[in-house]
Amino acid sequence: MDIHISLPAEVVAMIGPLHLTNSAIMMLLVMIGLVVWFGLAMRRQALVPGGAQNLVEWILEWILGQVEGAAGKRVGRTIFPLVATLFVFIIVANYTGLLPFVGTVGYTNHEGEFIPFLRSANADLNMTLAMALLSVFLVQVAGLTANGLGGYLKHLLTPIPLAPIHIIEELARIISLSFRLFGNIFGGEVLMTVIYALTYAVIPVIFIFLELLFGFIQAMIFSMLTMSYIILAVAGHEEHEEEEQGGIAAIAAQETGAHM
Repeated sequence: MDIHISLPAEVVAMIGPLHLTNSAIMMLLVMIGLVVWFGLAMRRQALVPGGAQNLVEWILEWILGQVEGAAGKRVGRTIFPLVATLFVFIIVANYTGLLPFVGTVGYTNHEGEFIPFLRSANADLNMTLAMALLSVFLVQVAGLTANGLGGYLKHLLTPIPLAPIHIIEELARIISLSFRLFGNIFGGEVLMTVIYALTYAVIPVIFIFLELLFGFIQAMIFSMLTMSYIILAVAGHEEHEEEEQGGIAAIAAQETGAHM
């Protein structure tokens, strides 16, 4: 069996001027599948959940617990939809990339190259880069919303000699988030392809379990890093609120003592 490994996603079809790649098809399938599954699972909600509803609630409660434990209840519930969406999408996209027909069913083009119809969505740098850009953009929005324009610029540009480093750090997050996820998923895809070719369609179970573990870890890393970046962005606002609350409490204590 010939081993076909392509760094960029392969174009499967053309829709006008748009190139429809195999990773884009996989992304759409994952998105549609998640919307349909969550919709069916929560269609008839019950006080005592069972089956699919129980699974959905367990997943969301677990993610909410992780977010609230790190960010606090108020900030945690605000950023929970973003963190939960990233985690669920990434882990499902990672796991669906391990299905037997992904990367193995396709056609041969006029140049004799095998083009698979489907490819793991996160094995395409365009996909991970888009998520990284969205995450870092929302981090900036969170910082600007929490601290105001003055507080945001103060955090970013002071002290003046370190301002370029702060800006580079923010931009480096895009590279860190996108390349880490892409590199691990693409590397796993290459490994599975090579193992598949060398063992003649018999994939050792241990490699499947390793890829399942790595897929979970990468989903956790991406979503939790996004959460931590947002926490750091709003930290100045939180500290300011704590100082105000502490000052109000001190004034109240003084007034109470004066009345007594």
